[in-house]
Amino acid sequence: MNYHQFKALTCTALIVLLLPSCVNMSGIVASSQQKDANTLRAGKVISTAQHDMLWPNETWWKAYHDTQLDALISQTITGNPNLRVAQARVTLSQAYTDSMHAEMQPNIGADASTGRERFTERQFIPPPWAGHSDWNNKATVSLAYDLDLWGRKQNQWKGYIAETAASAAEVQQVKLTLVTAVVRNYIRLSNEYALRDIAQERLQLSQQRLSIARHSLAAGLGTEMAVAEAEIPLPMIRAQIESIDQYIALTKNQLAALSGQGPGAGDEIKRPSISLNATVGLPDQLPANLIGRRPDVLVNRWRIEATSKNIDSAKADFYPNINLLAFIGFQALGFGQFISNSAMIGAVGPAISLPIFDGGRRRGNLSAKTAEYDIAVENYNATLVNALQNVSDQLVILQSNVKQRKEVEAALTLATKSCALAQISYQAGLDNYQHVLDVKTALLTQQEAMTQLQAEWLDAYAGLMQALGGGEFDEQAMDKFSESIKKMQAKSDQPVTGKNQ
Repeated sequence: MNYHQFKALTCTALIVLLLPSCVNMSGIVASSQQKDANTLRAGKVISTAQHDMLWPNETWWKAYHDTQLDALISQTITGNPNLRVAQARVTLSQAYTDSMHAEMQPNIGADASTGRERFTERQFIPPPWAGHSDWNNKATVSLAYDLDLWGRKQNQWKGYIAETAASAAEVQQVKLTLVTAVVRNYIRLSNEYALRDIAQERLQLSQQRLSIARHSLAAGLGTEMAVAEAEIPLPMIRAQIESIDQYIALTKNQLAALSGQGPGAGDEIKRPSISLNATVGLPDQLPANLIGRRPDVLVNRWRIEATSKNIDSAKADFYPNINLLAFIGFQALGFGQFISNSAMIGAVGPAISLPIFDGGRRRGNLSAKTAEYDIAVENYNATLVNALQNVSDQLVILQSNVKQRKEVEAALTLATKSCALAQISYQAGLDNYQHVLDVKTALLTQQEAMTQLQAEWLDAYAGLMQALGGGEFDEQAMDKFSESIKKMQAKSDQPVTGKNQ
């Protein structure tokens, strides 16, 4: 008879003999059901989008072709404190897992003591020690082993393993969040520089208007009112430029902080030079594969696994527990016969604990673990729904942005043409320069609108990469990750949560 057969036979015998005396766990069941991604309606935007795009790779931000951005992200990955905290949590969780696994192993220890005592004459102390003092010596080697017949500790260990996996996925989630934040702030920085250029041109045009008004007044062809009206926009434009400069400085500080550096590092950030050529589309089989790509979805999947094992452990606590206890050694009064056959002591046997009445402690614990499972499942369901929403939202923005840019490009072409015609008309003496300034101002408005749309395009692309998981858990990475968890559970009889479950 092997160990597993002995274990099964022992379990059966204990169930027959002792189970009627145990506290009852009936009526405590989970109420939440894990959603299947394929049952969620993806919606028209996702369904009708082109499904010919590859999943993002781990360095998706390099599509912006900006070496300064690459350097900032590299610094963020190595220097951000929040990412380091997440990595430390993995180490902490792994330590708890190893500690729990150690509790499942036999515990062997040695103990030795000696002390000079005066022995009483009123107990079972034989002469010549009764009423006298001598050395009382003891040295033993002990063994304690929890058979864990119902898998209470084993399931606790599996729960810790799943929590470790969740912590590892959280590292990737923190990393993806930080990288996306750097990219989006960098895009805003680039946009602010472009808006500053437009504001500066608008200021120059207003200054030219003011100069024309003053020359007209000096020539007796204008009025003081015309000069005052020409001066009105100047303070507001200068204030706008100052506001943009403030935002540029604050964004640089934010980028420095995200990369784990002080504000001084932000002073060294130069004007971005972003360029992006990308098509709007999605990878194939989006809903099904999304659950293995987004770190936040993976975090909640592992949390479901962990809470499920905690329920199994809580249920096992309702059954009798058996510990094997043994010790062997020597005990004697005085040193003369301490190491001898006559001084040898030893014992071996089981220690059985049977839960009969505990005031509801075990039921309360099982109810709590079951509620934690329900919470984990609903968090997973909510994350899955939000994941599809994130993808759909970014697609809506990107698709609308393409249409808006097409219209603004047409308006920009017309404004550019109008500006050229106004300049020709002025040079031919058919129009005044004031009209040229009006047309140039209209052109700046169109350029500002295009600048905002281009920034929105760049930002929405980053949002789509984040919504698709950012390439942090591609197929190869997931294979390695699942393999490492399987190795941790090599001694387990239970299946492991993998990428395809």
